Amino acid sequence: MNAKKVLMLLGITILFGTFAQNLFMPILPAMQQEFQTSAFLVNLTISLFTVMLAVMQIVYGPLVDQYGRKKILIPALVLYALASIGCYLADSIDTLLVFRALQGIGFAAIPIVAATMIGDLFEGSDRASAMGTYQMMLAIGPAIGPLLGGWIGGAGGHTAVFAFLAATAVLLLAGNGLLLPETKSSQSSSRRFQLSGYLAVCRQPTGLSVILLGFSQMFTYYCFLLFIPVQLTSYYHLSADKIGLLYLLASVVFMFSSKQAIRLQKRWGSRKALLWTAGMHAVATFFLMVTANVSLPLLVASSALFAFALGIGMPVHTTLLSEVYEQERATAIGVYNLIRYLGMAVGPIAGAALYGAGGAFLEFGGAGILLVLATLLAKKQIGAAAANRSV
Repeated sequence: MNAKKVLMLLGITILFGTFAQNLFMPILPAMQQEFQTSAFLVNLTISLFTVMLAVMQIVYGPLVDQYGRKKILIPALVLYALASIGCYLADSIDTLLVFRALQGIGFAAIPIVAATMIGDLFEGSDRASAMGTYQMMLAIGPAIGPLLGGWIGGAGGHTAVFAFLAATAVLLLAGNGLLLPETKSSQSSSRRFQLSGYLAVCRQPTGLSVILLGFSQMFTYYCFLLFIPVQLTSYYHLSADKIGLLYLLASVVFMFSSKQAIRLQKRWGSRKALLWTAGMHAVATFFLMVTANVSLPLLVASSALFAFALGIGMPVHTTLLSEVYEQERATAIGVYNLIRYLGMAVGPIAGAALYGAGGAFLEFGGAGILLVLATLLAKKQIGAAAANRSV
């Protein structure tokens, strides 16, 4: 199976895998009534999945480096498929929560293995292009998942949604089991992992820069996701369907810009592209800060610019990690994923507090300053690494 076909298979796997995160969000109120439970417990089905997804990043990373990509992915997909079937059969909220946790554990291997295998199979500009395709597929799920879930759930309730997830999980297991090659080379790490390996990942200047920017950009992005419905409802008095259109616009722009990252990396190189795209994201955040309360067209324009700046930078992150870490590639990607997932978790909480205290100026002003500081630190770290290489 050639590299492009592997990329296509990995893209389909990550696309359908992300549906487990967001497909049933539109029917959460109906699920609450069906299980006769509290809003807290039904929302916990999302939070528990996300917690397992985040924690398992630093578990799977060393295992993928030590034992191989496919050897870890297939057992994880078996667990994901069985847990998806369990979610479909669950007749109580407690049972559903158990299977959602297992589903998150199984799914967590997909993003690590996908990014690691792309790093294995592609080099140079081809790697940057492949990472752009991967990020684009990763963005499609959140864009169409809630829309698809609303349609499926409206037709057959929450059981139809989980039946869809179970069926796609079985198909993903079969497809990857039969077609996916093992890409771990003899040069990849095979030694037993130790906790000091995490510290080694964080001591690499360029890798640390990517990890910190990953946290800062996801923190800012989830501040944005929380802010949009609040601002459009309370300030501009828009309905839910129109708010959904802005989310769709942001997702489409993000997907488009993800594929444009290759041009920047070809022109400037990955390290310079990392700094420029992070700086662009900071500028877009400040622009969102000053336009949020001016007019709806300006808010739409600044949201599109924000999504473009974020999308064009994300493929650079995984491309650089693949370049910098040749042996502990999956471990590094696992640490990166964990830290940026923490940014996703902290963003809505901190964003809500900042917005409540000072509106859009404080929320996005704070987020913009965080991005500027992370970018300046990255510039310093990358400069120091370049100086060491030249000595």
